[in-house]
Amino acid sequence: MAGPAPKTRNWRARENAHKPKGLHIIVSGQVEVNATNTSPELAEAPHVGKTLPLDLTIVADSDDPLVEYKGKPVKVWKGASFHKTVSANQLERVSIRWDGKEIASVPVIDDREHGQHLVALTAAANAKYGKKPAKPPAKKAAPKKAAAAKKKPKSVGARAKPKKAKKSARKAAKKTVKKTAKKSAFKKFVRKLVKKLTPASKKKKR
Repeated sequence: MAGPAPKTRNWRARENAHKPKGLHIIVSGQVEVNATNTSPELAEAPHVGKTLPLDLTIVADSDDPLVEYKGKPVKVWKGASFHKTVSANQLERVSIRWDGKEIASVPVIDDREHGQHLVALTAAANAKYGKKPAKPPAKKAAPKKAAAAKKKPKSVGARAKPKKAKKSARKAAKKTVKKTAKKSAFKKFVRKLVKKLTPASKKKKR
């Protein structure tokens, strides 16, 4: 038994033109190992069809001269890769297996599809995290209307009413003065007339 399957992430399988000639499938990913002196390896398993099965194992770095320094029991992420010469559209999927059981799967994407995939990912990221144009602040219509109402001049009719009232008051005052003057003049006339007539009447009586 190989033990529990390790954690893996970021698997990719790309089909592209490779020097000197031909197409290659390149598989890459990351595997969590329990010590710094161990590394993941991928090996092709027998298969039929358009799915490429790759068996994952963890091996010791016995050829590394710094084994004593790197052999610390610390969990670290290490890269795993595999490549193989293929024909166009020979494979559609890659299956990553541990102890004969699939633990990860990834579709095979050629260079052209990969470019389109990146464009789609970028557009999705911009739509989700991109800055949206700031909305202009809402106009406060009510204060402006109130200010306009304060500044609005009074209508002609409103101005005319006090003037008419003043004019009518002045006319009434003038009429009163005239009436009073007429009465006082009439009284004076009556008094003068009485004075003139009074002595004459007295003389006649005598």
